[in-house]
Amino acid sequence: MSKPLTLKPKLHDRIGRFLQNKEQVFNLTDAIGSPLNLIFPQIIDENIKAFQEVYKKHHISGRIYVSTKPNKSFAALRQASLHNVGIDVSSAGALKAALSAGFNPERIECTGPKNYDYLCIAVQQNAIINADNLQELAQIISIRDTLALDKKTRIFIRLSGFHSPRMKFTPHDSTFGIHVDETDSVFSFLIEHAAHFDFHGFSFHFNSKVIEQKTIALENILAKTIEAMERGFTPKGINIGGGFDIRYADDVTEWKTYVDTLKQSLRNLGPSLTWNDGGLGHRHEDGLIKGAPAYLDHGIVVTGAEEFSNLLLLTLPSFENMSFAEVLSDCLLDLYIEPGRAMFDQLGITIGRVNHVKKSAHGETLVALDMNRSSINSSQQKLLTDPIILYRDEQHEACTDGLYYIGNLCLSYDMLTYNKTFPDFVPKEGDLVAFINTAAYIMDFVESETLYQNLAEKVAIIEDVNGFKWFMDQKYNPLLSKVTK
Repeated sequence: MSKPLTLKPKLHDRIGRFLQNKEQVFNLTDAIGSPLNLIFPQIIDENIKAFQEVYKKHHISGRIYVSTKPNKSFAALRQASLHNVGIDVSSAGALKAALSAGFNPERIECTGPKNYDYLCIAVQQNAIINADNLQELAQIISIRDTLALDKKTRIFIRLSGFHSPRMKFTPHDSTFGIHVDETDSVFSFLIEHAAHFDFHGFSFHFNSKVIEQKTIALENILAKTIEAMERGFTPKGINIGGGFDIRYADDVTEWKTYVDTLKQSLRNLGPSLTWNDGGLGHRHEDGLIKGAPAYLDHGIVVTGAEEFSNLLLLTLPSFENMSFAEVLSDCLLDLYIEPGRAMFDQLGITIGRVNHVKKSAHGETLVALDMNRSSINSSQQKLLTDPIILYRDEQHEACTDGLYYIGNLCLSYDMLTYNKTFPDFVPKEGDLVAFINTAAYIMDFVESETLYQNLAEKVAIIEDVNGFKWFMDQKYNPLLSKVTK
């Protein structure tokens, strides 16, 4: 059978050059172990610059907050600290990591659900707090009273539940934020406790890709910001969160062909391409393909920065069809963003060593790696692109019918790939399999020590005129290494 389906991953040139040095990759994996997460911190310089250029292009001011949520790399935080950006943290541990990575409190934004310890550190350090509810604000007051603080605590207040008479839709319920219709209580609370808070503005995080819904969210938060001004507040700007996408597939046309072929396979028009015909969210009923994809779009056409630029060009009917950027400029408002996934685009890969190869009960080829499903998994997506195989020698069996990758857990559902892949050759014991672009929400977002398996070590890889160097992630310091580009 000829190879029916491939999905080449989008690969940064620097990572491609590194993987070409097979001896170094094998030596590193042999020395440190499998699974192994490799972080290329210099790439975050490019991602930051791309978003900063959008600010310049549209003549707006504000701040980018690089998010700590997608990845726990300390090297990436240290590299980002060299730039004029802030950091978005969502736990007490992340706040401590940001401080030790070189971010002063002025540059730190505290988001997410907050326990009392988290709030105490945030208040003491005078980080800006993105408040989720009025109880959080009351807790902040209690902490401030205990500490007898004079300087006001800087805050954003998160809103949700956006709506408009122009468009009828049922928004997804959210566990975050205060409903936009309940801002009267917010204004009253802030007036009553004016001595405690420096109100910087409202925030939201909206993942919808429906342009009309994005427009409504922007109109709602701008209207509330203007109302705050009319009530005597002096908000600095608005915070629109993140949600900017990245592309995993190298070729958009190949991605479309991949999805079409996957769907056709469910109609028995080709070989099965998913484990146990799971369909990755699709199913065949009465001659039709139904269901929704259980994966992200791997063929996004625009970059995260381009998506951000397009957002600024959106026209807002409630504001005389002015663009979002024009409204911000006219109202003298800053714009704060929290790009997470897009800021970690191409920043890392995950490598697993082959333990063995076997046949399943139904005759499928299974390649068992010394890693498990938590090593490259996320609650948000499945990575469908073909991994890159590094063979130790040239003696290999041709791959004719495709294969699946499985993990090292004593669990029947420890699948690393639910989609069949078709490399030229079947890897064998000791070979390495590299999963590409895993830094954002994949490599360590849900990793665990289930069944006493080890977590992946994380290594920072940098490139200079002499080639590649590596550091244990926690030990990387771009100032000491004198490598920042």
